[in-house]
Amino acid sequence: MNDAKAAIMEHHEAINKQDTDGYLKTVKFPFTYQNFNGVALTAETVGDYKKRLEMPWEIIKRTEKEWAHSSLDLVEEIARSESSVVFKIAASRINTSGKTDITIHAIWIAVKTDGSWGIQFRHNLGKPVIQKA
Repeated sequence: MNDAKAAIMEHHEAINKQDTDGYLKTVKFPFTYQNFNGVALTAETVGDYKKRLEMPWEIIKRTEKEWAHSSLDLVEEIARSESSVVFKIAASRINTSGKTDITIHAIWIAVKTDGSWGIQFRHNLGKPVIQKA
């Protein structure tokens, strides 16, 4: 992938397609997934990921049984260096009826190694905090 935002879009699309090989091609290792409840899981290699970690769609379907796909509602660049870009993500999880089950916020970090971009870190922040007026 030639740029960080394209890496985000391809990563997201592979999750929606539930395409294991396509998804893993968008990941940079070591890869870390951190959930809103503090659980952080790191895979050192593709083989390590396949052996120990669940694919993102498997995790989603455990809590949203009727999940069909997710939409990216916001992809906002919040920090950048030559080899790393941090994005704030807002996504809606759409069910088989076409309705939004939940909206989540996340931080995804794309990195450039060996001349290409991929996702090295995802932090699911969970549901957004409702702001009081």
